[in-house]
Parts: sequence; structure tokens; C-alpha cells
Amino acid sequence: MTSKTLTGETTAGRKVEGSNNRFVRQMIDSHSVLGLSFAALIYIVSLSGALTLFVPEISLWELPGTKASYETTPRAIAAAAHNAEAELKDGNEILNVVAYGPDEFRPYLTVRLNQRAGHGEPLDSTDWVADPQTGELLSVAEAPYAHLIEDLHTVLLLPNPWGRYLVGIIGVCMFTLILSGIFAHPTIIKDAFKLRLKRNARMAWTDMHNRLSVWGLPFHLVITFTGAFLGVAGITVVALAMLAYEGDQEAAIQVIQGPQPVLDAPLMSASPDYESMLLRSEAEDRRFSILVASNPKSSGHTTSVAYYEEGILSMRTSDIYRNSGEFLEKFGGSGSPAGARVFGMVQPLHYGTFGGYPIKILYFVLSLALTYITSTGMMIWFKRKRQQGQAKPRTEALWRGMTTGLSAALVATALVTVAKLEAPLTVVFLSIWIASLLAITVGRNPIRWVRYHYIAIAAVLAVVTALHVPSAMAASDAAKPLLFSIDAALLVTALGFAAAAYRTRPEGIAAEPTKSSLEGTSVKSQTAG
Repeated sequence: MTSKTLTGETTAGRKVEGSNNRFVRQMIDSHSVLGLSFAALIYIVSLSGALTLFVPEISLWELPGTKASYETTPRAIAAAAHNAEAELKDGNEILNVVAYGPDEFRPYLTVRLNQRAGHGEPLDSTDWVADPQTGELLSVAEAPYAHLIEDLHTVLLLPNPWGRYLVGIIGVCMFTLILSGIFAHPTIIKDAFKLRLKRNARMAWTDMHNRLSVWGLPFHLVITFTGAFLGVAGITVVALAMLAYEGDQEAAIQVIQGPQPVLDAPLMSASPDYESMLLRSEAEDRRFSILVASNPKSSGHTTSVAYYEEGILSMRTSDIYRNSGEFLEKFGGSGSPAGARVFGMVQPLHYGTFGGYPIKILYFVLSLALTYITSTGMMIWFKRKRQQGQAKPRTEALWRGMTTGLSAALVATALVTVAKLEAPLTVVFLSIWIASLLAITVGRNPIRWVRYHYIAIAAVLAVVTALHVPSAMAASDAAKPLLFSIDAALLVTALGFAAAAYRTRPEGIAAEPTKSSLEGTSVKSQTAG
């Protein structure tokens, strides 16, 4: 559906085919290069987004020895927060303590301490796995592979906030491309089930591209709009302040985040009474999610007890307290202003955290479909160019190198993780990706190199699964179902890449004969005859 915008295959493009206007042709080619650039970013964000849905599970996969449990107590949560506070380094200032309760997707209790050496100094953040019954800090919760996947999706491994803004812009582009694809295909609904898979490759790609676009249309609109919103959330606050609060950003932030701290408030003589806050916020229709204590040493700062509310589509609802213990207000959820309700819906709608695993798996499948739509959009364009006698072998090889290299890099870093090799994952990831891209792009036969990569990916995935299974078998009972499910998914993926390698024909990327060249060949043969 979106290939017409992504690849330059537009009505204007078809008019140019009958024109000798060289300048216009150059502009179309330039537009195609720009489309390829956006397609590459969209592909990266879409594939990493599908994996980001399972970041909590991947974190557990990295730490199979985690003491897993779906149940905890207010006393254990409070103890974990106090124990994290006690880890504050001498001379540092504490920014906040965050305790994450177990839920359906992450059956473990973790706590985070954010501190820094002074104002303007880099953030020093540490996560621990805590005992769900006592709150004792058991081990540092380091999940670099999960963080790599999440950072690839949310900031493209770029510095904040620029990476997040770029992802937001990509979301805007994706949303626009979807709308333009709808308007470019008047019969898109009528042809929703039209598949011509036994025709030529371009026809099959085009039909699958358009059909998947239609079948997942509501999801694609929601996921791109909410992704754009999350990516430019900082700009959104400024816009909200200008439009609704006469430029008062503090008022806008309070609408989104709740009451702000009282400056110059007296220091606390003891740590906040988290257990009392947690007990006060307990209710039958609530499930604890997160406790966030901002600057626990100040009585004027706040502690938020966030929980999921049954029947409410929201990121979470919060009871907000002063650190001194005073209850301030309930923020979000039922009874909250429409703006706060809408803002709270954005994250669960984007990450599919509502509706349990059925919704999450549906999101995963549709995210992969969005990745496939982007890929087929480019392949349709490459095929069309070859049929016109304007083949772009280097550009096509570059595209294949980018997509195949991304998969190879993700699999290679998974191997480094499960083998417990001491290596910076981001450096390994980028190195493998660049090496694969160069091998496929510069190689004499790009398709053959793609096939080699498929074989290597399948083999490495099989090794990763074999290395991880013993750890999964030794894991706690609550963790085993998730761990074995991930290992099974890796094995299925390995079989998928092996099948792709078997089906890949290593003839190479070459220009297809055009109508004029075929006619010329026919004339020559007749003359020879």
C-alpha cells in the first residue's frame, strides 16, 4: 500500500516514463533515494518494535536465575525501595527510587536507584532483582540485550532527545504514508482479498503488500500515531502549554504528570513510609504496578503508587503522596480529566500491554507484517526498475544488506549474551551489521551472500537455543514457561531462516530484459535467419 510513496511509484512517475525530460527523471530518482532512506528507518523501527513488545520477557531470558514470582506484598516492595536507598554512594544526590511489581509479562520484583554526583552530572542508574517476599536485593539486574533492542526502537541508538525525536518524525512519516496509500488505491477495500500469488514475483509482492496493508490498517494507524506521539512527547508538552495554558509549561506538566514538588521543603528525618502508602492504595479492583519516590530525602517531593485499574485502558492510575505521607490526589484512571485519560491510553495502545498475551501476540504478528510491507514495497520498486531496463543493483544490494545485516546483528548479539562473553553489545551489534551490509553490498553476488547469511543466522540461533535450554531447565517454576517459550520461538525462527536459505536462488541481482531489448533480439534473430 505505502510503496507508491516510499518508492516513487506514483502517477507522476508513470507519466515520466513516456517523457524524455531528463531533469524530471533525475528528480524522480532523487525522490526514490529519499524514499529508500525513509524505508530503511521504517524497517528498523518496525522490526525492533516487534521485539520491543517482549522486552520484559527478554530481560528474564537474559537472567534465567532470577527468583521469579507473580506475587509480592506491600512490605516486600517497601523493603526493596528502602534497601535500594541504602545503596546511595557517599557524596551523591538521590533523584528517585522506582520499584516495579511483578505482572503477567514480567514475573519478578525489581527496584531501581537513580543518583548522580551533582547537578548536571551524568545519571548513575542501577537495577536490582529483589526477593518478592522479603524485599532483599538479590542481584544486579543487568539486561543489556533487552536494553539494546529497546534503545534501537525508541532512539535508534542515538543520543537523547534527538533519537526519540527522530523516531517520532518517522512515526509521522509512517502515518502519512498509510493515509496516502489509502487515497492512492480507490479500490483498496474492494480488492481486500485479491491475491495473485502464482503470477510473476512483482504481482505477488504487490498483492501481499496491499492485502497486508488493508488487513492491518486499524493497527497500523494506531501504532504509527501513538509512536509519533510518544516520540515527540517533549514537544507535545510545549504545544499543550502554548495552546491551553498560555505558555505555562509547569501547568501543562502537572496535567500530564500530576502535582509537582514543593521547593525548599524541609528534609525528611527518615525514609518515606512506603508500606503505609501501598496499603492505603490497595483495593480489589487494583493491581500494583510501580512505586516512584522522587527525592526521598525531601518532604516536599512526591511518591506515586501506580496500579492497573480493571476495565480502564490506561498506562496506569496513580495515588500521589507527599513524601511526608500526606495523600494528595488520585491521578489518571476513572474519573480523571479527558486529557489525562487520553494521554494514559497512548502507551498501552502502542505496546499492546492490555488484553494479556492474545493482544500482545497479535501486536507482534502485525508489527512483523508492517516490516514485511516495507520490505515488499522496496522489492516492488526494484523489480519495476529492472523491467524498465533501469536496474539499481547496488541500491538493491544495499537494501538487502541493511535488512539481512540487521537480523544477523541481532542474532550475533544474542549469542554474545547467552555465551556470557565480555563485550560491549552495542559495538558488537553495529560491527556485525556494518560487516554484513558491506559483504552483501560489495560482494560479486549479493543474493549468494544473503543466502550465506540466512544459513549462518539459522545455525547461530540453533546454538543460542542449545546454550540457553539448560539455564531454562534450572530456572524457578514461575519463569520456566516464559523461558521455554522464547527458546521454542528461537528454534522456529532458525527453521524459518533455514527454509529461506533453501528457497533463495543465488543467481544474483541483474537487470531483466525490457520490451525494447526483446524486440531488438527478435529482429536480430530474424535477420540472422
